[in-house]
Amino acid sequence: MVTSAMATSLSLSTASPGYKVSSFPLFPQRNLTLRPVISALSSSYGDSSLIGFSSRRSRLPLKHDHQGDFYSNPSNGVIEAKKGNPPIMPAVMTPGGPLDLSTVLFRNRIIFIGQPINSQVAQRVISQLVTLATIDEESDILMYLNCPGGSTYSVLAIYDCMSWIKPKVGTVCFGVAASQGALLLAGGEKGMRYAMPNARIMIHQPQSGCGGHVEDVRRQVNEAVQSRHKIDKMYAAFTGQSLEKVQQYTERDRFLSVSEAMEFGLIDGVLETEY
Repeated sequence: MVTSAMATSLSLSTASPGYKVSSFPLFPQRNLTLRPVISALSSSYGDSSLIGFSSRRSRLPLKHDHQGDFYSNPSNGVIEAKKGNPPIMPAVMTPGGPLDLSTVLFRNRIIFIGQPINSQVAQRVISQLVTLATIDEESDILMYLNCPGGSTYSVLAIYDCMSWIKPKVGTVCFGVAASQGALLLAGGEKGMRYAMPNARIMIHQPQSGCGGHVEDVRRQVNEAVQSRHKIDKMYAAFTGQSLEKVQQYTERDRFLSVSEAMEFGLIDGVLETEY
């Protein structure tokens, strides 16, 4: 597995700042680390020296010169990618051809959400979850989040799928998990919800825009109120806090550090690098 070959060693902090950090594997059945997957792929995809960038046009590897420009090997007949040419996309070169990074992550049961969640994002994530569950019902799935929020309906659809499939779904926050992104983070498998040291987490009540006829506005307001009550109850279940305390926290935007989020029960631990 690629994840077992990655080089960065992580530790888990489950106590207040100042507590001595000890090494702790993220998942019991495999030693997960978070070095970018392009650093060590020789065990699964062949020679890691072939890893690099590829041209969007040619999909063949590009080399890097000392002047900072990317160029291709003329012997391969690849169009040069100098300044002004189409942008290059990160790719992993394998004996079978180039693979985009999302494919490499998917093969290692990793799903990345790095944008606001709408119906299109939800469709992609749900299809990935169902496919991975179909391939292997026993192995865990890991979801990386750097998400500012999104549609309440779309996020609840993803959470329902996470709860429905048999594999456990762990969550890790990079950067920010805000609004409905925080709901997904907290909705991961208990004991498998983590954040990076500098991540920020924000929770609040759902937002809604109303318009139309008076009766339509009234119904939309009722729907928003019901959505808030549902989400507050979910946070209470995820964190073990009382519904009243959750409602106090979500009344307005509440920004939390990783230690505060762990104390509140939104996450189970903080991932620390050794350097």
